[in-house]
Amino acid sequence: MPGLRRTRTLLFLLALGCAGRRHYFLRSELPILEGRFDLAVAPGPWPHENVPTVISGSDTIPDDLVLPTLRALMALPGAADACDPNTGGPRPDAAEYCVALYKTPQDWRVSWPIRNLLKERSSCQPPFGGVDDESYGRGVPIIGFAHNHPCSTRMSSDDLGQFPAVKMADGLWTMVSYAASPDGQLARDSSNRLIPAWAWLATGHKDEPRFYKWNTAGEVFQWSEDKARWEFQANCRPQESSGMRSPRMLLPRCSPELKW
Repeated sequence: MPGLRRTRTLLFLLALGCAGRRHYFLRSELPILEGRFDLAVAPGPWPHENVPTVISGSDTIPDDLVLPTLRALMALPGAADACDPNTGGPRPDAAEYCVALYKTPQDWRVSWPIRNLLKERSSCQPPFGGVDDESYGRGVPIIGFAHNHPCSTRMSSDDLGQFPAVKMADGLWTMVSYAASPDGQLARDSSNRLIPAWAWLATGHKDEPRFYKWNTAGEVFQWSEDKARWEFQANCRPQESSGMRSPRMLLPRCSPELKW
């Protein structure tokens, strides 16, 4: 198994060398589980000069990884300020990118970004199939997913429900409230407690980004650059679509109303 992993890593690095300075992967380039398009597996870690691998004894995912990741997402092609002023919608070059933030036995890491070739103007589907880390393989637990909105919009009802997916004993896939690997192994902190799952959004403008995070309970926080901390904003719940509109197009119900 170690030999196979080394071979896989060498092939991956060779592919990167042939591809030049790659910024992201298209979903169509990634392996998928069980023939399901939503169960894509992202490579990791992302070798971005501004996104570190963070060695930390913290029981929660460190902001030293989260914040550089969100800033790096905003700098990807078409990730910010890509809105058509005439229509209010995304330009043809606008794109959403998704990454998985995950934990290894030694540190905290982030996967390569995924850009969806087929639906890149509307949404990016997270790598629910997990991460294939170059050192630890596919058994690493996913803490959660981060993505960007290219038109400075807030999170949608659909965004509120994007968390790690695991395969249950009955063969069905389900999303969970805690950090978990796709094979169902739950991550625990140094006190043997389960590590909560989170989701993150990078939006706003390149020169004025806004970063949000939320948990499965719908507690939404915004990063305050001045105070250098996450500040609670609201409790939010997804709205259910009653017609042809996609849940992604619906804004969640928040109490108090989320300031934007």
